[in-house]
Amino acid sequence: MDKPTLGFHLSRETLADRVTDQLRLQILSGRLGPGALMPTENDLREAFGVGRTTIREALHGLVASGFLDRRSNQLYVRDRTQIPSHDVDYAAMAAELSVKDVFETRKTLESKAIELATQNWADDDIVVLRSALDAMRDRTGAEYHAADVEFHTAIFRICKNPVLLQVYEGSKGLFFKLPSFWRLFGETDRERSRPITGWEGHRHIVDAIERRDPVEAVRQNTEMLDRVATTIIERMGQSTDFHPHATTEGTS
Repeated sequence: MDKPTLGFHLSRETLADRVTDQLRLQILSGRLGPGALMPTENDLREAFGVGRTTIREALHGLVASGFLDRRSNQLYVRDRTQIPSHDVDYAAMAAELSVKDVFETRKTLESKAIELATQNWADDDIVVLRSALDAMRDRTGAEYHAADVEFHTAIFRICKNPVLLQVYEGSKGLFFKLPSFWRLFGETDRERSRPITGWEGHRHIVDAIERRDPVEAVRQNTEMLDRVATTIIERMGQSTDFHPHATTEGTS
């Protein structure tokens, strides 16, 4: 049975469309260049977390719409100059909106947790939060990523709202798990290991929480998450002549 990507409960047809959009983006952004051999069905299933039927429907649609050529039972990327220009905007918008949806939801939850944390922390709560912060210092790659997850989760623990904490715990896979397709579609080891936001930005959040300044703490966290979302969108659609931000907002 197909599993919805990004935690959304989608029909199989809609899910296949979502996978198709993401594959279009990889082609249009140049991460899958002209003449490139498409990843195997098994690799695509793992990357998107969906079933074989969904992948096959998406690939069939890309062949039918001229994105892929089938040669000797293998699929190759066509020259993007042969792809209708309106598909560029369509694929870019689909990718950007999915990232925005996730980060808008995360900002909503974290803003409330930070507000409550500034009001409710007590005893050793700040010590625990600073310990989580220190664990992020000088870390890269998977170690930084794990420490970052623990830092943000610690904020939810000290906000003293068990329902909010439970909602967040159930959403962490959606908020923090780096999508497999970033690795599959050309993000370099150096890009993956480089933190998008730094230790210093997280320290500002802790300082504001300790001062019981919810406005500043929320502002610091919101700006940080906006930078992360922007960077993800840029990495997913990075190209010299293809900019997802220009498609929906007109600004970078």
